[in-house]
Amino acid sequence: MSNEAVSGRYRPLGASGGGEGGGEHDGLTVESGLEALQSSPEFDGTVEPLDGLDTLGACEHIALFYRGREERFATVAPFVRQGIERGERVMYVVDDMIAEEVLAELRAPDASGDDSGTDVDLEGALETGQLTFRTLEETYLRTGRFDADDMLEVYAETIAEARDEYPGLRVTASTNFVLEEDATLEAFLAYESRVNELFQGEDCIALCHYDCDRIPAEILVDVVRTHPHLVYDDTVCHNFYYTPPEEFFDPGESARDVERMLHTLVDRAQARAELEETIDELEESNERLTRFAYVASHDLQEPLRMISTYLQLLESRHAAALDDEAREFVEFAVDGADRMRAMVDGLLAYSRLDMDDREFDVVETNDTVAAVLTNLQVRIDETEATVAVEDLPAVRGNRTRLEQLFSNLLSNALTYSGDATPSVEITGDRRGDRCVFAVTDEGIGIDPEHTDQIFELFGRLHANTEIDGTGIGLSLCRKIVTHHGGDIWVDAEPGVGSTFWFTLPASPVGH
Repeated sequence: MSNEAVSGRYRPLGASGGGEGGGEHDGLTVESGLEALQSSPEFDGTVEPLDGLDTLGACEHIALFYRGREERFATVAPFVRQGIERGERVMYVVDDMIAEEVLAELRAPDASGDDSGTDVDLEGALETGQLTFRTLEETYLRTGRFDADDMLEVYAETIAEARDEYPGLRVTASTNFVLEEDATLEAFLAYESRVNELFQGEDCIALCHYDCDRIPAEILVDVVRTHPHLVYDDTVCHNFYYTPPEEFFDPGESARDVERMLHTLVDRAQARAELEETIDELEESNERLTRFAYVASHDLQEPLRMISTYLQLLESRHAAALDDEAREFVEFAVDGADRMRAMVDGLLAYSRLDMDDREFDVVETNDTVAAVLTNLQVRIDETEATVAVEDLPAVRGNRTRLEQLFSNLLSNALTYSGDATPSVEITGDRRGDRCVFAVTDEGIGIDPEHTDQIFELFGRLHANTEIDGTGIGLSLCRKIVTHHGGDIWVDAEPGVGSTFWFTLPASPVGH
């Protein structure tokens, strides 16, 4: 998904908080629930765009189809944590997992090792009753068998309780009760229809879990058909084959089903054709812009060089005729031309990246960084900087571009060191098929509010009178990393320093 999803870049949830100090709470519907899941930094999957949900009818249900505990909690954990963060009442109906096991999963970092969601106050939510656990025997099977009327009463009581104290109710439940002999498909779908009516107009949403390894396929296929919003394989889908439960057993449903499927196939085919056409147009437009930037940058170099040269000739050959003010004006003009030429050089390097289609090779980043240190040795000596480099993993990439990447990041660390002697550390380690690198300094740092701006083209935070630069270096870094299929981000604190993180594809195992 990414869902912009590597540790260090996470932002607060997009959903507004509720409860004490939480501010105004947006109504909890299937739309807001899906938007919350979409904005979650913990949910690493894909969420289909939310446009056009009104065509699927009113149903505050999301059906999760999973195989294995990890796949299950990849969705359940952020769903529950968000409910707690938003101040909502959360009821979790457990099956063969006891509450302590579920809590352990909710506290655990996600599959990528990120623990940004584990600071949710689960214990506080348990103590206040905001988060409660109920068993199947206390809910769906309270009378000893599946009883739709009894379960609806449980939900009605829970909604009434939540309405008095919380801005919304979030329910997540196992559905293994459908395996009970008394839980016929007809009874279950009739129950689903009545639940929809009960939830309609209330601030509540339900995430139901369906175990694909335990529940028979003949049941699952009808569950799929009767749920408008599905999560499977870390992907949230809107089900255009959806049939409302109250229509499922209608004699005319087969004809409607055929019509619905045919229209869906037509819509998908048209959308795919339009998408392909748009992609072709964008690629053509991007190629024209890239070539324009390259030609413009290349052709601007010579006029700027001439301006600088003739201004300097003017100063050297007619120095006696120039007063102090005139000489100052010439210096300003030369400095402006030089800075413009540096920016043009940067734009030229930036545009060349889009035209660089060389295949990636194995790159020894130890050798790459050694070459960068050699190139910057004079500057390192002048600033008396200390640069510590760990043993770095090999990657797959373009050596020249990666040398630019490390050079720009190290140069930045030296430039933004403030009054202190620069101290820089370069580290890296392999994590599966990716390598994660970090360039850490103890310089002036960056205000967290501006950490996105610095990666934009010409996105400078300092005037040239303070710190010289073009505002292209970090944008070039991002383009290089993106070209390699990686991510780049920064952790920084003003007056403390910055750590620039980035990922690159690892070299083949055994290299």
